[in-house]
Amino acid sequence: MKERDSVYLRMALELSRNCVKSNSSYSVGAVLVCSDGKVYGGYTHETNETNHAEEEAILKASKDQAVLAGATMYCTMEPCSTRKSKPKSCTHLIIEGRFKRVVFIVKEPDCFVECNGLNLLKEAGVEVEINDELAECVMEINGHIVK
Repeated sequence: MKERDSVYLRMALELSRNCVKSNSSYSVGAVLVCSDGKVYGGYTHETNETNHAEEEAILKASKDQAVLAGATMYCTMEPCSTRKSKPKSCTHLIIEGRFKRVVFIVKEPDCFVECNGLNLLKEAGVEVEINDELAECVMEINGHIVK
């Protein structure tokens, strides 16, 4: 599992490099892996200036009518628990989709809001793992915000 996690986290990291730098959002990449093996990726603001990376991946999977229940979400940063731009956070989308597991690289820094995604996911019965092997890269990519 660790080797597979590492592969998808690296994919998410590469997706995060596509983000247009913004002083009001992190550069995040996400890879959604369905239980049937279908894979969908996304990055912050990929198709809309208010979409987060996890949301982009979920939208692609939903458009493809993929089954989200039992899926795993890999992200470079902890899924948001509060949104200013939309009513549902990425954490809530993951919980509603009945994802089995979330693996991310770093907790969301408290630059904008205090994120509680990790705890909310666990409370909802989602398996959560932090794999920080690429943390330095994530922080470098987000150096425009995180000092």
